[in-house]
Amino acid sequence: MFWLHFIAKTLCVIKIIWPMENSEKLIDQFLLPFDDRLTSLVQELRQFFKSKTKPKYELVGNSTISLNIGYGFTEKAWDCYCAIIVYSKHINLSFPSGAFISDPNNLLVGNGKRIRHIKIADYDDMTNPDILNLILEAKSAALAKFDDKNCEFKDVKTLVKPIKGIKKRL
Repeated sequence: MFWLHFIAKTLCVIKIIWPMENSEKLIDQFLLPFDDRLTSLVQELRQFFKSKTKPKYELVGNSTISLNIGYGFTEKAWDCYCAIIVYSKHINLSFPSGAFISDPNNLLVGNGKRIRHIKIADYDDMTNPDILNLILEAKSAALAKFDDKNCEFKDVKTLVKPIKGIKKRL
């Protein structure tokens, strides 16, 4: 429960929405503490989610221990179907409702009430059909809340919430 509350708190959306170009500048600043390998992987994963899963929102929160980038169809972090969680030495692909999706190959890690994750080593992991199926199932579950279950969004709105405080990267 702690991690779900943590992700929801760090991905909260504030009333001020920066224009896209300013959002990208903020995200670039958030990525400065990370090494080039992680920064490149984050940018590749962001493009993957925007192009392959067609979310309506990209929610970005820079917490004290991680950079969190969630994808969903509302401005609520709890509604994200998947999130990129960037730590100082690794990246997790988080499924906020991962406990409720089928995982026949036991790729998802975690035993809490809702959240599961997969550690992503490099972009090639995203070509694993089992991971793609998990993402698509999580997306379908998120879309099930809407009347038009086949809706796809052409433009992704990036919403950024910087969090003040000393960064304690794990």
